[in-house]
Amino acid sequence: MTDAVTASTRDELVSLLTIERLAPYLRESDGNIDLALELYSWNAAIAAASMEVVAYIEVMLRNAVDRELSRYAHEEQRKLPWFLVPSITGESHDAISKSIEATRTRLRGLSAHRDSRDQIIAGLSFGFWTELFGSKHEDLWRAALSNALPGTPAGRRKNVTAKLERLRPFRNRLAHHDSLLSQDVLFQLEEMLTLAEWMSPGARTWLERHEKVSDLYRQRPVTPIDTLVVPATEAWDLYENNGIYICPAGRNFRPSKYLAFYANKEIKPTIAQILYHRDNVEWTTTEAARLSTLAGDANKNDRKIAAAITASRAAGWTGGRYQIFLLSRIGDPRTIELKAAIPHLHSGRGSAFVQRHRYVSHHSLQSAKDTSDVK
Repeated sequence: MTDAVTASTRDELVSLLTIERLAPYLRESDGNIDLALELYSWNAAIAAASMEVVAYIEVMLRNAVDRELSRYAHEEQRKLPWFLVPSITGESHDAISKSIEATRTRLRGLSAHRDSRDQIIAGLSFGFWTELFGSKHEDLWRAALSNALPGTPAGRRKNVTAKLERLRPFRNRLAHHDSLLSQDVLFQLEEMLTLAEWMSPGARTWLERHEKVSDLYRQRPVTPIDTLVVPATEAWDLYENNGIYICPAGRNFRPSKYLAFYANKEIKPTIAQILYHRDNVEWTTTEAARLSTLAGDANKNDRKIAAAITASRAAGWTGGRYQIFLLSRIGDPRTIELKAAIPHLHSGRGSAFVQRHRYVSHHSLQSAKDTSDVK
């Protein structure tokens, strides 16, 4: 009887959620509907936890900006909000005024008592606050906004803009209850924590203590095995300098999305995305010269391989035939950066985490404390 009820409930859930919405979860679960529903539930939980952090960042940013613009406008002396003073907002005044008026109109429609300074500030959209860090507001940044995020590297507005531009689509995805399966949630969390740190180091510490995203991330019920881990005593330097991995021709690898490096009893903190893979490449200066002359977008990987041959030969790699992986570089948004290397605590002959190569989930790498957590 219990199994029948469970099956009936499952069918009702599928009908209500729709098979189309469950499609990405079914793909991740190899068609197992029960696992797909677990994954859907996990997605909802981590989305809620992520939205909680977004909410903190939004309120912190809004209040920090409002505080600095209020000071810049000498509101206490003027008795007039900064957003009503054209000489304060300068060239930005028209754009700011339109957003303010739209917000006031909406608030008046709810209640005449809601058209107050504090309600207007609270009612302005996240988009409004992020747009204040655009290039057309450079004067405001120099005069006041930079004080809202005093920890910004080199005091450059573009550093803030870049993080906010990445956060906005993630926030929209959360608001629309979209799938996070293909999103680097821990990267987005780190982006938000960094914004908090730029406002106040103490704010970051507090958020790190209270955020639930990290714990939920470790609880993902289905984790695809999508990362190739290779021994990298020599290969790590080659990747750092050239964004490539090379190994003997003919070695078999299953299709993978990412490549990680193991050297000196640790998995390095950079997980590169595999952009292109070719086997049986003649590793000679003659072949490098030939490939480098191939023109056009269709041959761009040939030219990259030519550069790789030249660089590796200069680093002491001998000729022969190799297979090559072109990888995303350090700093590339497609590259996953861990907070730290993952140590391998086992010792003794034959105890290395990787002998030839192995496959793991990038998800487990992101949440591992040591290699015993990597699956």
